[in-house]
Amino acid sequence: MWDKIKQVNWRKVLYVCTWALCLIAFSVLMGFINAKKNKAVCQHVDIIVPGAQAFVSQEDVLKIVNGLNGPLIGHVVKDLPVHDIEKKLSENPFIKQVSVYAEMDGQVHVKIEQREAVMRIINQVGSDFYIDQEGVKFPTSPLYAPHVIVANGNIAEQFSGKQDTMRSAQLKDLYQVAQFLQRDSLWNSQIEQLYVNKDSDIMLVPRVGNQTIILGNGDSLQTKFDKLLIFYKQIIPQVGWGRYKTVNLKFANQLVCEKADSIVRKENSNKQHINTH
Repeated sequence: MWDKIKQVNWRKVLYVCTWALCLIAFSVLMGFINAKKNKAVCQHVDIIVPGAQAFVSQEDVLKIVNGLNGPLIGHVVKDLPVHDIEKKLSENPFIKQVSVYAEMDGQVHVKIEQREAVMRIINQVGSDFYIDQEGVKFPTSPLYAPHVIVANGNIAEQFSGKQDTMRSAQLKDLYQVAQFLQRDSLWNSQIEQLYVNKDSDIMLVPRVGNQTIILGNGDSLQTKFDKLLIFYKQIIPQVGWGRYKTVNLKFANQLVCEKADSIVRKENSNKQHINTH
């Protein structure tokens, strides 16, 4: 008998017993937590709406939440229709993502990720809409208008009123330009509007200066804006702001500037091609 006792691997027995006690303790704890959770009542609704833009406010979210099945406060947490709340909030065109979860102390958290507009489009029939950071179209708001660049003119693409992706190459080009401007503080400050002319060329409307700036399409944007910087830094200081009325950035390795009418009458030549190699 004593020999058999000596042969027992007591370390293994202790290991198994320890794990068994841990599992029992864990089961008891989980039972306690579940019992407490089943009795927990919503005491407070914490609404989180981060972001620099304000299409959606905390009050807006709370109104939607309470309008579903009445106020959440006072309801048993386990009975809250979390998925229904998330679905209802997701129907709001200004909300990109939503997460609703509760804690044992009765705190209910509603976290909203709202859409962030990159640009506003006013198409050729006068209807307008926004495009967000993912290239999704969404409607304007009567309560809030973010400070983003506006594109108008001969823009054909329509908006149905519901979230939708961009369809036309024209709108995708405008979106690329808006993103480029957003990333560059210099040009974001200088360019205040985009306009599409009758030839479908994108034109830049500057804050400073009255030149017509023809960008063309959304290709080679860095190269085109480098040429525009040459115009502002090297040409304007030499000839002044009034010499040229049009700056064309469309052509590879060239900056084509058209002189103002008064200058043309004096010099009998209306265009200057500047090599930008």
